[in-house]
Amino acid sequence: MKSVVSSLLVALLVLAPLAARAASVEERRILTELQEQRRALTEKEQVLELREMELKTLQAEVDKKIEELRERREELAAMLARKDAAEIQKAQELSKMYEKMDPNIAAGIIANLDKDLAVAILEGMRAKSAGRILAGMDQDVAAALTVSYSSLAQ
Repeated sequence: MKSVVSSLLVALLVLAPLAARAASVEERRILTELQEQRRALTEKEQVLELREMELKTLQAEVDKKIEELRERREELAAMLARKDAAEIQKAQELSKMYEKMDPNIAAGIIANLDKDLAVAILEGMRAKSAGRILAGMDQDVAAALTVSYSSLAQ
């Protein structure tokens, strides 16, 4: 029995440090795993921060482009308004010129113009002058211009 007890004591003495070492090995393994996870999380955080900075930069660029496009749209709208005003003024001047012409000659010229321009010219005239000019045109042309003029008035 004494030999069994002494064998057990020897086994305990030999195995105790191994168990302590096993526990510390397990602790080291866990610590190593935690350190690896922390490093991986730090790397992911850095990548996310970099991407966030890139997104902010891209957002700033997009905002700048949108502002530039808005400014250009306003410039184009102003240019179109000036162009439209100039066209209206020219059409009014042409209306006065054609109104002073012989109605038959004016009718022949206006009948050959672009329909929109012809309507704009007729629109700028007094009704009596426009009526004389339309009377001197081919009936189909006069009818088409009258329809265009009436839809413009709406």
